[in-house]
Amino acid sequence: MRMLTKKIRFVAVALGVVAGALMASAGPGAPVSQAATPADGAAAAASRIYGVEIVKEGGGVGDLQTQSVRCPQRKVPIGGGAEADFGHTPWGHDIQLVSSAPLMESGQPVGWRASAVKFVSPGMTLTTYAVCAYPLSGYRIVRNPVTPSPYGKLTTLSCPAGKVALGGGGEAIGADSWLSKSYPTPVSGTSQPTQWALGTAGWDTTTAVVHAVCTDPVHALTVTRFNAASESPYGGLLTCPAGTVVAGGGASANGPAASLISSRPAKASETGSRDGWWAQGSDNLQSSHIDLYVMCTEPV
Repeated sequence: MRMLTKKIRFVAVALGVVAGALMASAGPGAPVSQAATPADGAAAAASRIYGVEIVKEGGGVGDLQTQSVRCPQRKVPIGGGAEADFGHTPWGHDIQLVSSAPLMESGQPVGWRASAVKFVSPGMTLTTYAVCAYPLSGYRIVRNPVTPSPYGKLTTLSCPAGKVALGGGGEAIGADSWLSKSYPTPVSGTSQPTQWALGTAGWDTTTAVVHAVCTDPVHALTVTRFNAASESPYGGLLTCPAGTVVAGGGASANGPAASLISSRPAKASETGSRDGWWAQGSDNLQSSHIDLYVMCTEPV
């Protein structure tokens, strides 16, 4: 069964790459992609993102052990992500992310943090990513109070009026709890997203904390979503349009017991000369699907 799963995983990843780069049909859904205009329609006044830079930190961790990475001096996190791994193709709930959220020190955003948990014996590695840039106009990070999150419930956090959600994340709190979704919303029409959504799951009572990276409307921001399906684990990547760089992204692993294994910026080896966002999820079912999101902008 393990060997079959590995072969299926490769197919899912390959389809994800094609889906993102060429916007071809690869899964049950269709891509939704648009150049998102500022929420207030004032494109000329929209903020540009300067100095986008991706930093990461990786290594062996224990269950629920927090790993963090700091942005370079004078830069702040506009997004981030993480990937958990234990050296084998995961199946079901072998391994999953528990948190992926901004790192705050003395009330100031300085990077990104993440944690994960596994239910198998091999050791676990975790890699945490921060998408950093110089502070944008109206930049602030908001979070909701610890909120009860019944099984299958989506928790959303809105940015203040007139702001857009450039990034976000959160954490699942509770025994044997994990993340299943973390993505910008709504993604429709030509409006920039104004909320961040978080999905959690677990075997017992779960609570959720959502963080949103809010800014004034952003110039030349594109938001792309694609739905991919395969045997578990399922996922892939979406690449940014030519001439743009990744500003953030997210994923929604769907299914009755879905979990996120990875949601992070793509590696150069996966995209060549183009930026993108990689995500992977798992479920107890043999097949399911995942929504992939990538947010891109013009480099400055």
